[in-house]
Amino acid sequence: MLLTLPIQMLNNLQHVEYILNLPVLEVANWAFENFRTIGKFRREKALPALPKLHEDATKEEIKAYKRRRRQDEDYNAQLEQKNYRTTEAMYVANKYSDEERFWIPWSFDYRSRIYPQVTSMSPQGTDFDKALLYFYREGPINAHWLAFNVSTCYGLDKAAIDERILWVKENTELITKIAKDPIGNESLWVDASEPWGFLASCIEYHSCCIAQTKSTSGLPCGIDATQSGIQHLSALTLDAESGSKVNVLPTSAPVDGYRTVAEASIKYIDDQEVHSFIDRKTCKRSTMCLPYGLTRDSARSYIREALKETDMDLSIKGRLTEITKAIYEKAIPEIFPGPVEVMKWLQKCAKDIMKTEETIKWTTPSGFIVNQDLRLSKSARIRTRLMGSIVDCEIGQSWGDPDVKHHVSALAPNVVHSLDAALIHLTFAYWTNPFTVIHDCVLARSCDMDELAHDIRLHFAEMYKDDVLEQWAQEVGVEIPESLIKHTLDIEKVNNSLYFFC
Repeated sequence: MLLTLPIQMLNNLQHVEYILNLPVLEVANWAFENFRTIGKFRREKALPALPKLHEDATKEEIKAYKRRRRQDEDYNAQLEQKNYRTTEAMYVANKYSDEERFWIPWSFDYRSRIYPQVTSMSPQGTDFDKALLYFYREGPINAHWLAFNVSTCYGLDKAAIDERILWVKENTELITKIAKDPIGNESLWVDASEPWGFLASCIEYHSCCIAQTKSTSGLPCGIDATQSGIQHLSALTLDAESGSKVNVLPTSAPVDGYRTVAEASIKYIDDQEVHSFIDRKTCKRSTMCLPYGLTRDSARSYIREALKETDMDLSIKGRLTEITKAIYEKAIPEIFPGPVEVMKWLQKCAKDIMKTEETIKWTTPSGFIVNQDLRLSKSARIRTRLMGSIVDCEIGQSWGDPDVKHHVSALAPNVVHSLDAALIHLTFAYWTNPFTVIHDCVLARSCDMDELAHDIRLHFAEMYKDDVLEQWAQEVGVEIPESLIKHTLDIEKVNNSLYFFC
């Protein structure tokens, strides 16, 4: 049966037992009671009512007062919604705090991606949600991977692994302070890249490796793919040039494709004042979304959002346009020409397929059958009243003809997502130890991380020893241009790539 491996993996995942990370929950309860916002943990107080104006207030003072009062009222009205996620998570966490163990249900979407069927304490939730989860079945301590997790959550996820481990060894005093008194030393961990994950890691590392009061650990430790979309496109087309920029090939230090794009884009920007603002963060989302049908408008929006967090003056006419052109039209195609070519070819394939078909179907390397069935919605316009006002709205009634435009924009990302998921299916179909997944990030106990790091590389290489793209093309009825396959990548070399997942 084709679905055997995906179903095996899903059942393995659903048999993983969890408990609450009680030291983290204790700090969270303090933060909740004291209205502390930490990272994605939002707990903000309502603004107090403004004092009344004095009787001799001028028209300008009255006008300013009314504006401020309206702003405060709007803020308070939205506060419950802003705080809701934290409130819900805390309610559920405290409800489960005394449970001996619990399980999380999971399911596939139509592309075979794996999602938890919970809204709170999700393994794919916020940094805070993930920090609450702890594997029920603990295992022997691997100090290397616990240290790796500490430094990665702190924000050293782009540093060489030796540098991450060294940072932990040089900061045992910091880790000890946080672990012994996280509330009193709140300032030492709240500004970390993943503050709650960093807190959980410090507490665990201190107990296991410094104070040595524990001999086992159930802390989930994670490794993350480097631009997984481009990794898959590189492997599909055997493109060593692109693969070398996303750690498919072995390197002595991690390669950062986002930073590479940033450095390449600067030469296309004449405005010297802009250069210092163009960094990996500015280019990250545009480059990351490249395999997923990135448009110029989307790239412009991502770049604008990143630059809004800086001191750059975006009101200068033509500045944002010049930056977008440099990154989207020049640097990305220059650094990743192969993936750009594949993305455009997949979009063309969608148009061709939809001339004769109503859906696009293919089988992933793990045996999951993807059915991309995207249709126009048939709806009826309804005119009704709400609080005395006439309101026009549309009500969906049924599905209509295939939505060709949607198929074109969705095919590239869905192919990549299905390959991402297939790698997870193959890696964990026969896995017997606790694990969890976040699409292109995998987590396990510290004692299992060496095996997991080995397996994820092995299955990637095995998956692409077959001509995956040719099989896909034959199944959907299209032909691959000769220029698309580069034949420069030795896929076996991924087994020696330390930073493929790191």
